[in-house]
Amino acid sequence: MTIPGFIARQLGRPSGRFGRYVMGPFLNRTTAAHNEVVRQELAVAAGERVLEVGFGGAALLERLCTEASQACVAGVEVSDEMLALAARRLRGPIGAGRVVLKRGSVEALPFDDASFDKACSVNTTYFWPDLPAGLLELRRVLRPAGRLVLGFVSADDMVRDGLDRHGFACHSAEQLTASATAASFHVRRMRSGSDSRGTFYVLTAERAD
Repeated sequence: MTIPGFIARQLGRPSGRFGRYVMGPFLNRTTAAHNEVVRQELAVAAGERVLEVGFGGAALLERLCTEASQACVAGVEVSDEMLALAARRLRGPIGAGRVVLKRGSVEALPFDDASFDKACSVNTTYFWPDLPAGLLELRRVLRPAGRLVLGFVSADDMVRDGLDRHGFACHSAEQLTASATAASFHVRRMRSGSDSRGTFYVLTAERAD
């Protein structure tokens, strides 16, 4: 199935009423299985600080902040509509100081060095303007030996759906492994699964020092 240009643009940055009321729930529904594998790989423990870059409909953010007692979760998002949606959805945890939401992008994360124990990003690497720079920035905000978990869809399936024609960067599992290694991460494992989009992958790595 070829993805129309309008939907492809909304996938990269949900906007307007369509972004808020359609794309948020759509992203949560279609990526549920993928998010679950990412959650398993993060294995958030009590008291840890966790970052999600590009949280979309905020389903994974919500799960992370409820499953581990006293964990602090931060989310960074480029879409104002997704920030507004998450602010409503997570009103309680935000008020309790357990969730922090900020507008920003992976190449300039609004946090100090070594701020987080773990970080994740699901289905966003396609939109990063500079993959190596984004990985280095994630490394910067992770503590030594901090864990990074990245979720992405098979490059073959993305090309099948025509997403490469809309500017999506379609990285293979091998390419992302090589890029993470070059950014001084130790790649520990690569898991795979499938959903309505095709084959997805979850890369788990640790900051090397």
